[in-house]
Amino acid sequence: MVMRGYGIAAQALTAVIRAHDGRGPQTTLTNSILQSLDLSSPDELIGWTYADPSWARIAALVPLVVSCADAGDQIAIKILDNAVQELVLSVKAVVERLCLGGADGNGSFPIVMVGGVLEANKKWDIGKEVTDCIQKTYPRACPIRPKVEPAVGAALLAWNSLMKETEGNCHR
Repeated sequence: MVMRGYGIAAQALTAVIRAHDGRGPQTTLTNSILQSLDLSSPDELIGWTYADPSWARIAALVPLVVSCADAGDQIAIKILDNAVQELVLSVKAVVERLCLGGADGNGSFPIVMVGGVLEANKKWDIGKEVTDCIQKTYPRACPIRPKVEPAVGAALLAWNSLMKETEGNCHR
């Protein structure tokens, strides 16, 4: 499972509930999330979550997890460490399946870094952590951060393809 913003935030919400009911250690995520959502108790998180369970709304809590990790909260650090490891495992699986690293693992290939989770965040830069871990196994992997959103890139590719097709039809 690729760890996306939603997964990170869902783990943070679970950690808050576990700390509240005594199944897990206390975490600064509790105060951070409650303040951000203007809630007074972790008991209110369930209602907040079910009121609008959209992925984006929940994923919007990721910066709070990063801030708590930056401040040294061990639960937040563990959540982000797990996210990094999941992303690394996903990339390695694709690299191996497509033989991108070559027979000896020294092949050069791009890794396109997209998504809000991979954006640089204070001390905890998930994208850098992922890149560093991948480059330990595949030293010639080349991280690329697109200059435009993926949808814009797809539209440009479609436009270029259309223009080439149109040019080909005009020269017949």
